[in-house]
Parts: sequence; structure tokens; C-alpha cells
Amino acid sequence: MPRTTSRVALPLRNTELTVVTLSAPAERRRSGPGPVVVVTANIHGDEVTGVGVVLRLATLLEPALVRGAVHLYPTLNPEGLERRSRKMPEDDQDLNRLFPGDADGSPAERLVHALWTDLGTRQPDLVIDLHTDAPDSIPYAILDRAVALRGGVRAQLEGRAARLAQASGLTVLREYPDDRYARYRLDRSLTGAVLNRMQVPAVTVESGPRLYLAREAVDAATNAVLGMLTAMGMVELPPSAHPSRVDGERWRRDSGPRASGSGILVPRVRPGAMLARGDVLAEIRTLSGNLVEELTAEARGFVVSHVERAHVVAGVPVCTYALED
Repeated sequence: MPRTTSRVALPLRNTELTVVTLSAPAERRRSGPGPVVVVTANIHGDEVTGVGVVLRLATLLEPALVRGAVHLYPTLNPEGLERRSRKMPEDDQDLNRLFPGDADGSPAERLVHALWTDLGTRQPDLVIDLHTDAPDSIPYAILDRAVALRGGVRAQLEGRAARLAQASGLTVLREYPDDRYARYRLDRSLTGAVLNRMQVPAVTVESGPRLYLAREAVDAATNAVLGMLTAMGMVELPPSAHPSRVDGERWRRDSGPRASGSGILVPRVRPGAMLARGDVLAEIRTLSGNLVEELTAEARGFVVSHVERAHVVAGVPVCTYALED
């Protein structure tokens, strides 16, 4: 199988980005060159599960890829990876809110512009961006909102992305409603920009803790990517659903209830367990054990992840929650 490793020069401290490209042998292709998929990881430098997934895929796909080409990016934020920094250390900006970047802008904007330009040369049919949420979380796939598009064009593009996300075998969540989606600048995230500007399907996979490679999290995200590649006819593997998958209604992610006081956060439910409105999902207690408050579900849905902290103060959301969209 043809395999190439290229280095893209980035406009920062002589940093280079490694890209591994795997292409199915011509004699095994079913028709034409086949789809092109880009898998990116570690745009947030403190989210490392995707690095392990890309390393795993580079080995697994060599014998398994039967059609098309896959471009694997182990890290989009090399300095952030080295320093365990979510943002780009050079100027403390979140790279995942700057796409498509600016060739004449800040260091982070120049880096994003270089990444965006390189991505465009791949002419992808699907972009999968790998992230992490928290240790106490189910793995899940996120769908962006095509807020720049209207009518049938939007519905068709979002539908294509949704079908591929379902093939991941993970719980699928849509992003915040349109107004909040734009306010949070999610259309300038990598997948948001791919969907809204390139008009190409994009899926974000969230799996695992942030700062170390947990085998279960790497397995879940790897299987999710392979499921989407299978749906595109690029590999031939039986479909599988993650044990935590929540099917049924169209779900979207939202912030969970916020603490009204300070204390120790004690989760009461497992992520993925279905809740009715009013069910207790967590409580806050003092260090002596006295109950400060119970936090309840504001609508039918389920906890996606519990916040990664033990002590909370007033105003802090205690979880990420999934609501019916």
C-alpha cells in the first residue's frame, strides 16, 4: 500500500506538521480513486486521545484500506502538545475558533491559515477531528450546524454528515442551537469551517481524558473512525456500536445545571443514563458532609460528561447534558 509521510512547514519557530497519507492500491479499488478522508488530532494541545488514535490508524489501515485515501494528522498544535496547553502557547489563542485563519494575522491565525491551506489541497470528502471531553464521560460524535447555508442545501449537507456520524457507533449529538452556535464562534472551529465554508461533511469525535492515553478511549475513537470509513466503502469491517451509545431522538449537547453555591461535587448518575425532568443528577456537599444543594435535570435527557473538578463554585455547570433537539 502506498504510504507517504510529509512535513508541512508552519510559520512558527520552524515548527513542522507531520502528515501521514495512506492510499489503497489501485488494483484493489472498486471504482475510480475513491473517497478522501482527513483525520486530525490534538488541535487542543492538552487533548491527547487523538494522537494515540492516529498512531493506531496508521498501522491498522495499511492492510485494511481497500479504496480511497486517508490523510492522518497526529497533531495540529505541536507546541501545545509539548507544553500540555489547550491553546497555542505562542499567543494563548484557541486555534479551534480561528478558521480559516489569516496569513497576515497573529501567530495563531497564521498557523491556522497554513493548516487550512494544507487541508484544502487534500480535497476531502469527510473531515474527522479528534477531541477529548473528561474522564467521566461517554464517547460521542458531534455534528456542527451549517448556519451559513439555507434550505435544501443545508439539509442535504447536514444529513450527509449525520449519516456518517451514525456510522461511528457512538452517541451522536448536534451542536448548540444556531444563535448560540454562532455566538460561541463554532462556525470558526475546524469542523464548523469545513462544513460551512468548504461545504464538506465533518464530524468531531470526543473520547477520553485529556492528558494521557487511556486504552478504552483510544479504542472507542479508533472504532468510530473505522465505522465511518466502512460507511464510505473504504474499509470492510462489521459495524459495531459502543456499549454507551444512546439511540432514539435527535439529541443536542447543552450545559447542565449550574451550582448555586460552593462545595464538593458528588455525581449521582452515570453518563449515558436516561433522566426525566426533576431527577437528581448530582449534589453539592460541604467538607463535613452536609448537603448544600441537589442539582436536578431541567428536561428529559442524559448526562454526557461530569465536569472535571471536585470543588465547584456558584455559576459553574456541573455537567454537559444532552437534550432533545
